[in-house]
Amino acid sequence: MLQNINRNHLNLQEHRRPFPPAMLPALVLGTALVLSGCAVSPTPLTLAEHGERVNGDTVSLFADQDPVTGPISLEEALARAVKYNLDHRLKVMENALAGHQLTSANLNMLPALTARAGYAGRNNFAGSNSNSLTTNSESLESSTSSDRDLKTFDLSLTWNVLDLGMSWVRANQQADRLLISEERRRKVIHNIVQDVRSAYWNAMSAERLLAKIAPLTARVTDALDNARLAQKSGTEDPLSALRYRRELLDALRQLKVLDRELNTAKTRLAALMNLKPGLGFRLEDADLEATVPSFSVDVERLERLAMLHRPELREETYQDRISHNDVKLAYLDMVPGLELNAAWNADSNSYAWEQTWFSWGSSITANLLDVFTGPQRVDAAKARIDVVKTRRLALSMAVLSQVHVSVAGYAQALDEFKTSDEIREVERDILAKINANVSAGSGGDRVSIRAELESLLAELRRDLALASVLNSVSRIYVTIGADPLPEKVGGHDLASITAAFKSVNQKWFNGSFDLPEPATGAEMDTGRDDAEAKAPAAEPVKQTQALAEGREHAVVRWFKSVFGEKKPQPLIDTTDPENSLSDG
Repeated sequence: MLQNINRNHLNLQEHRRPFPPAMLPALVLGTALVLSGCAVSPTPLTLAEHGERVNGDTVSLFADQDPVTGPISLEEALARAVKYNLDHRLKVMENALAGHQLTSANLNMLPALTARAGYAGRNNFAGSNSNSLTTNSESLESSTSSDRDLKTFDLSLTWNVLDLGMSWVRANQQADRLLISEERRRKVIHNIVQDVRSAYWNAMSAERLLAKIAPLTARVTDALDNARLAQKSGTEDPLSALRYRRELLDALRQLKVLDRELNTAKTRLAALMNLKPGLGFRLEDADLEATVPSFSVDVERLERLAMLHRPELREETYQDRISHNDVKLAYLDMVPGLELNAAWNADSNSYAWEQTWFSWGSSITANLLDVFTGPQRVDAAKARIDVVKTRRLALSMAVLSQVHVSVAGYAQALDEFKTSDEIREVERDILAKINANVSAGSGGDRVSIRAELESLLAELRRDLALASVLNSVSRIYVTIGADPLPEKVGGHDLASITAAFKSVNQKWFNGSFDLPEPATGAEMDTGRDDAEAKAPAAEPVKQTQALAEGREHAVVRWFKSVFGEKKPQPLIDTTDPENSLSDG
């Protein structure tokens, strides 16, 4: 027995070898080398790497697009812009990101299940001595209760009741942010549609007029050369010759300005459709001589529709719900946190009586300073509600003003078109008369060139006036928040989207304002009477709901009673997700 004790004592002495001093410089030097190797210095990209990035981006810009195989109609231009425009793609990506963030917010309500494994080792035993408190002499010999190499394992489940409530509220906020991202995507589509309509009609006028500008420019240039020769030869009065040259130069300047502006119209349209710059395409021949859309509008009804459907106002309404939930979070932040935990543990220590065991417990944590800081956070959250409400009211006033401006703009554009159309007809008749006189030998090129230029400018002004009328019609619908695409689209391909735009355009230019509206008071009363008449049939449903509520956990029912429904509903019906353009 004594020999075994001495042998164990010697073994313990062998494991008490101190750390070798000679290794200390080597350890310090190695640590310094490792830290210096971890230092980061800026590394600029090489020109070849930038080239690879450019090649990849160039391919990605125009990848997976339907090729242009024929003349592009207005509806196809709108479909290409919505399907391929990068601004819209960005909003679609942001909408998808908001959906993933909502899923993450819902998963944050789950308890934390943590698995942990560890290893610890040392070069000697963790031994200890003990002294008697009465005699101050060593009561026991040196001993240890731990192996030199230890392995530990544990699987713990932690549930914080306060975190569950706060995660519930944050999930509601994230759901509202998802709806906000959808409203922002609607706004981007509205802006794209307006820009494409304007660019399309300008490009259409350019295609029609550029073919007439080139011959007229050549005639003006020839006449200008002849005027210079006549002035030099002295066959014409010098002052008259100079005035004639001034008229020709002014006409040439107008033609060049007109040519420059018209040539950029198709480039702007191509950029909106995300077509590669420089790609040649033609526009479908449109009947610009057709009757312009003319219909009467009810301004008061348009005001109500705009207040219901404008994306900006809906966004602020969802933001108001988020702000109210911020107040709930501020109150919850002052509540003490109750944490429940349970765990399974394992330890490889051979000295332990039990190497595996279960443990459980609970704890309450509270920040006592929340008594002073909590009310301030609540006041700040309530102040944000007031800011959101005031901003929504300001936007509402701006929306109402825009409705009146759009209606007045439509009436003014229609009146200007009628005047421009009559001026165009007058200039055509004047040009025909002058050309007839020139053919009969009673007129000169000077009058003919001036008449042809005026006729060309009148035709351009008439086309622009027609485009203004068509754009003003679209602007009325965009102002009231009407979507340029129906709720259900036949598919995500270009042809289906084009057909959907065409059906909506026909309704718009016929003056159809068939947007959904809330039920009126009479309809609500009728609905309530119908519900009361059907009350006996609804009793089984109520009983089923009562049984389901009885099976719910008491804590879950309490959170539902405090924070309301988990999933916020849109203010009115939204687009069917199965037929949305997100996949585009």
